[in-house]
Amino acid sequence: MPNRLAAFFALIALLVPLVFSPARAQDVPDAAKAPIATLDQQAGELAAIQAAANGAGADTDAKAELRDRAMAVGTAANDAAALLVPELEAANARLTELGEPSEGEAPDVQEQRTRLTAQRDAVDSAIKRGRLLAADAKDTIDRLIREINEAFNRDTFRKVASPLSPLLWQTVARNLPDDMARLRDFAHDNVVQLLETRTTSRLAVVLGGLGLALLILVPIRRWLRDAGRNFAVRQVPATRARRSGLALWFVLVGTLISTLGVSALFLALYWADMLTNATRPLAEILSVTAGVGGFVVALGAGLLLVGKSSWRLLPISEETAESLRFLPLATALVSFFAVFLIEGGNAVGVSRSAVVLLNAIAALAYVALIVTVLVTLGRVRRRQGEEVREPGGATTWVTLATVAAWICVAISLVAALQGYANLALFVSRQTIWTAVVAAATYLLLVVADDLCTTLFAPESRLGRSLHASLGLRKSQVRQLGVVLSALLRIAILVLAALLLSGPLGPGASSIFYQFGSSAEIRIGGFTIVPGAILKAAIALAIGITLMRGVRRWLDERYLPATDLDPGARNSVSTIVGYAGIILASFWALTSLGIGMERIALVVSALSVGIGFGLQAITQNFVSGLILLAERPVKIGDTVRIGTDEGDVKRISVRSTEIQIADRSTLIVPNSELITKPVRNMTMANPLGRIQVAFSAPLDVDAEAVRRTVLAIFEAHEAVLAEPAPSLFIDGIESGQVQFKAFAFVSGPRLVYSTRSALLFSILGRFREEGIPIVKPA
Repeated sequence: MPNRLAAFFALIALLVPLVFSPARAQDVPDAAKAPIATLDQQAGELAAIQAAANGAGADTDAKAELRDRAMAVGTAANDAAALLVPELEAANARLTELGEPSEGEAPDVQEQRTRLTAQRDAVDSAIKRGRLLAADAKDTIDRLIREINEAFNRDTFRKVASPLSPLLWQTVARNLPDDMARLRDFAHDNVVQLLETRTTSRLAVVLGGLGLALLILVPIRRWLRDAGRNFAVRQVPATRARRSGLALWFVLVGTLISTLGVSALFLALYWADMLTNATRPLAEILSVTAGVGGFVVALGAGLLLVGKSSWRLLPISEETAESLRFLPLATALVSFFAVFLIEGGNAVGVSRSAVVLLNAIAALAYVALIVTVLVTLGRVRRRQGEEVREPGGATTWVTLATVAAWICVAISLVAALQGYANLALFVSRQTIWTAVVAAATYLLLVVADDLCTTLFAPESRLGRSLHASLGLRKSQVRQLGVVLSALLRIAILVLAALLLSGPLGPGASSIFYQFGSSAEIRIGGFTIVPGAILKAAIALAIGITLMRGVRRWLDERYLPATDLDPGARNSVSTIVGYAGIILASFWALTSLGIGMERIALVVSALSVGIGFGLQAITQNFVSGLILLAERPVKIGDTVRIGTDEGDVKRISVRSTEIQIADRSTLIVPNSELITKPVRNMTMANPLGRIQVAFSAPLDVDAEAVRRTVLAIFEAHEAVLAEPAPSLFIDGIESGQVQFKAFAFVSGPRLVYSTRSALLFSILGRFREEGIPIVKPA
């Protein structure tokens, strides 16, 4: 009997979920079963993640893995819910077609409506469950990230005994016998003991792997480099893309060859059964570090190209490249040494004091490398007269980077000496990594720009094909190359930012979190924390920098490739610049926690004050926008305002700069150009007209005068052939024939000088040919 009762209750337990589940199998369309099954699976996965997170303790790596799994759960839940939306819409559409229930309705229609309603409710419930699952996954992710940040912050900013104090050295000396014993045991268990068995076969496999690695690193690498160089010299046209492509080839070959060589040695150790559970993680980390070191060496070789100055991407001399050639190899060696110290100590299991000492030694090694690089660059810059500079000739970024590097050196040294060994290691290592990423980013930016502008040049094979097949104008082909180059370079910059934020770790957000939660500032109805102020300042700086970069790209790259005149280019560039500033300001305000509705409230409150106190500035601003949009006056026009006449040099949203004849600049408020008469002499017709008037005696040979003057006009290079020069008899008075001659030049600026040159020629030719001229009556 008890067995029967147990079986009955078990059957009830199985049937209850089937009866009361909102998404029963018979109520679900066939197309929705797979997404719902995915939701069920992901719900179980999220429950397992949450349970594991509660028992993970302080294991940061485990929490990072759980975070990644939770991200996958959230993505899968959103995707499954998105797949169910069409099914819900289809069910609603079919129910709409059936209409509202009515009396005397056929049983089959009632049954169909009931079935569709159940399917609609089941799918709707599944969609809501999927969205709720995604929200729960996001909460779990936020919790794990917060815990990882807090752990990172604790580890990085943990204070230990300073190397300047005897306490650290006393602790190291006291634990030294135990640490040496652990090192001997580690070496015996993982190296000596393995070599005592099957020594010949193990060594044969290891030596074979070492030989293969050397074969890959030396002859194969040299052959691939020579093959790429010969192909570039003999097969590729002499363009910028050839130079940048060869540098990229050198970097790819060096990185791939070093990775393959290190992998061959690691696999040899693995196949020889030389790696134990203790040494295998260490060997994997060192292999990755060696591969990255090979990339750094190849990157340095590809950028410096010692002995090939004509192929070098960096704007430096051969002497400078020779002075810097040791830096990539030194960076790789120091990084490998530091990683070997830290990870080797962790693998051996040395004492905490030894770990602190090893971290401090690694940090000081990084600092020494950074100081060596900075001193070398400073010596080169002094010797070469500021030759090491940012591409494009500006030294601002190089100067800022140098100052930032020295600041990082100072922070690392002070932190190491004060007992913050982890902070010193973090700052110095991040500085090295930032330099490596910056160098790789520069190479990729140059390569992307050169390849796009070369492939999409109007005279290239691809450009001619696009022009012939798609009917694109040559300027449009060039614009396409410029736009593609910009998109690729943006993607490269985003990737660089991600790479820089990776080693930065989760600590950055925790630092902002702690700094921001330390105090609050209340202004009226706003609550601002210091972290929000810092975030807003960073957002404003990034926004303005991006705006300047976009405007520089428009001015130097994209707009010159279009058919727009200089005035239109200035209008586009100016409007984009001010729009960028406005967007950056809104971004900064929202980072402060000030919503758009509050910004609108403040703007509406200030509008009254702006209307009275800043009326003139507002009028000039609006007038500037009208000038930029309608362009009645544009850059390059010759205008007359009152008694002043000159060329328009710059139009901003507040004023317009006009260069007058004495080379001074007249700054005119924009409202003057909108509300007052302005004579624009080049707006409708940019040509300049020259008028020459003179008188001759009544018996002069008028036809000879005509031939001579027109010949002089036609011989002058500035006089246009169309409209053609002309000579007219304006009248006959007091025994004199009055002549008027007209000619046209390409612009009003040439009228005065050309008219003077023509008068010199007319006077000289008339004197030679004996044609008299008299003073008009």
